[in-house]
Order: sequence, then structure tokens, then C-alpha cells
Amino acid sequence: MTRTILGILLIIQGVWSSDWAVEYQSQCALGGTSVTIPCSYSHPPGHSVPLVTWYRGKIRPGGWNGYTFINSRSMTGRFQYLGDTSGSCTLRINRLLYSDQAEYFVVLQTDDDKFTAPYITLTVQDPGITAVVPTVVVERDKVSLICKTKCNGYPPANMVVWSRDGKAVASPTFLAGLDDAGSYQCAWEGLQSNTVTLDVQFLPRNTTVWVEPQGELLKGNSVNLTCSSAANPPVHNYTWWWYSGTEPPPASSMPVPIGTGQVLHLASLVTSQTGYYLCQATNTLGESNSSALLQIEGTTLGRESVFILSGVGVTVFVALTVLVCLRSRKQQKTKENQHSVATRSPSGRSLNSSTNPDPDSMHANVHISSLPSRSLTPPQVLHDVHTHDSAQGGEIAYSTLGNFGGTRPVNPGDTKQQPFQPTEAGDAAGHSVIYSSVAEAT
Repeated sequence: MTRTILGILLIIQGVWSSDWAVEYQSQCALGGTSVTIPCSYSHPPGHSVPLVTWYRGKIRPGGWNGYTFINSRSMTGRFQYLGDTSGSCTLRINRLLYSDQAEYFVVLQTDDDKFTAPYITLTVQDPGITAVVPTVVVERDKVSLICKTKCNGYPPANMVVWSRDGKAVASPTFLAGLDDAGSYQCAWEGLQSNTVTLDVQFLPRNTTVWVEPQGELLKGNSVNLTCSSAANPPVHNYTWWWYSGTEPPPASSMPVPIGTGQVLHLASLVTSQTGYYLCQATNTLGESNSSALLQIEGTTLGRESVFILSGVGVTVFVALTVLVCLRSRKQQKTKENQHSVATRSPSGRSLNSSTNPDPDSMHANVHISSLPSRSLTPPQVLHDVHTHDSAQGGEIAYSTLGNFGGTRPVNPGDTKQQPFQPTEAGDAAGHSVIYSSVAEAT
């Protein structure tokens, strides 16, 4: 009895005597879960321990208020004795209640005596687990996922199940990669933790320069260079540099800064702008570069000039088409009028009458004119008569009509025409009037 009181007052866990020892320690657990209290003992040689008994109670002034609740021979209800009689005294309690919070101690029963170990304390806390995850890390940083409760050391790390975006995580410790970003949760003994989002940041990468329009770049045209980069946090600054020449710039080169912003616009290109255009994308962690070669060749008209010339070409084509159509219609109408008018002599005889003995001995000048519909002075009919000898020796008389615009032959062999001054002539009704002069040699 003295040994037991001494052990309790000293509260020295695992110390019994030089020959006896019990090793276990205080525990903290969550209501509704299970707790396992590892326990081991040893005894002097020549002794045996046929019975191990656990006690639960409260320390009261002047002594213990304890009672037996389980031993190695009886295991009932929520309590499980996992030990034996040869050195293990482990105890497990399932579905913890708040009333299970108490002091616990072990009594070893020998053949002729018993020994009581110092007590331990079992604390029962409100259920709940918390996922402890760093919210922001940089790529390649070491990450340790921790699932904790109000009880220090609980739950045991090897009993916790981790998930990211609903998928199992192989290990709670890893080097952060881009694929490790996401929402994490831990689970243990049927409890589910809160969700914590892990943000993995990284330097700008996959930086590219996009040239628009693509294809051959001609002098006078314009071009847009667009820089894009993947980064976390996002790129906050784009800087453009230029290096002259068509060969990649050496590492020791000093490019010329030419602008900032994600899009660089170059208008009215000239051949001297040929060279490498370098984009530098920067975020809070660092920067990344990319370049594109622009080679400006030849000359070209601006788009506006092309559109104007195209418009002029279309207009000229339409105008020429209209003129050709009008000219064709006018010629067709003239032919129709010429074939529809009967050609007669002043005496009323047909000029094509078969009574003419020889077509080669006749000459006629016929003029058709459409005159205004107003009263005009009748023309003088035959005057200015000339007589010539024909090649055959016959005499041929020529006459011309006065007061009429047209041409007349000077002589039979002369094809040159002499102009007349046009005068108003026509009948009283304003119709077309045919004048002819025919002289027949006798």
C-alpha cells in the first residue's frame, strides 16, 4: 500500500522499482473517436503476472475514488484489452465519451502480491480536425501537410488520409510543383477537415512573341508584336528591346529598349527596322525572354492606295463598257435609218432603176440629215454645175446642192473632200430631206 501511494504522489510514469516497471503515458483524444493507450511492463525474474487490471477514477483528498473496469480476463463493451500477461498492457477505448476523461492506472497482480503503477490522464476534447497547409509556396519549395486537432500529436500522421481536389495524395511531404496547386483536406476516424488552397507560384515561362500579320513584311506596311507568358503571379511588366541585323544577338550585345506593354505596334515599316525584337516578361519572382526576327523587304503601296487604285480601275472599266455600248447602238441605228429611207431623184425616178443604161456613167451624191422641226427656207436646188470629160470621152455633168452641210468632190478623180459650211435646210414639216444630183452624159 505504501508503494502505491508513493507512486501516485510522485506521478512518475514508468517508474516502479528497480525490479518492476510500467511504461505508458497520458493521452488526449476526441469525443466520438477511439484512443489506444500503449502500455508495457516488466517484473523481476522468478515472478509471473497472471492478472493485469486497469483502474479509472478521480484523485480525491486523502485517497482515490477508483474502481476496476477491465482486466486481462474480461473485455466488454467499448473497452478492449490488447495486452497479455507477458509484458504488454495496452488498452483501447472506442467511441469516446466525455465521461471517459479521467485518471487511469495499472495494477499488476502476482502470485503473492500486487504492484500499482503511477497514473496517467486521458483528456477528451471536442471533435474536429484542422488541415494545416501553406497557402502560398514557390515552385520546388518543400511542403509539409499537417492535420491537427485540439490534442497535441493527434491524429497520428500515419493514420491521416489526405486528398487534393478529391483525389488521394500519396505523401504529406513533397517538393511543390505546378500540379500540386489545389484544395487540400485531411480525414481521420470519420472526421473531415476544412479545405485549404495551396497556391504554387513560379517564374514567367513559355514566353512567346506573336507577329501579326504573318508572312512577308514589306516596306510601308505595319505590324503588331504580341508578347505572352505563363506566370504566377501574373506578369506585371512587358519590356521590348531591338537588336539590328538578321543574326541572333550574342550574349554580350546591348539591345536598344524601344517600348513597353504586351503589344508593340510598328507603323510604316522601313528596311532599317530589320532585326531581332526581344520581349522580356517580368513578375515578382523574376523574368523570362523571347524574340522574333523581322525582315523588312521591298516596297509596297499602303492598303488605302490599293483600295483607291482598285476603285479607279473599276470606274474606268464601267465607263469604257458604257461608251462601247452607246457607240454600238448609234452605229446600228444609223445603218437601220440608211436602209429604211428610199433614195429617189428630184424627178421621182428611182436611182436604182433598171432604165439606167450604164451604172458607170452615173455619179450621185446623197446626204441624209435629220433637221429640226421648224420652218426653214427652201434650199436652192441645182447650181454650180461643172462639166468634165469622162475617161471614155463622154461628157458628165456634176451639180451640188446649196445651203447644206456636207462635202463635195472637186473632180471625179479626187477623193479629197472639201468642207461646206452647215446651213439650215429642210422642208416645212421638218422631216429628213434627201437631195441628189444626177447628170447623165448624152
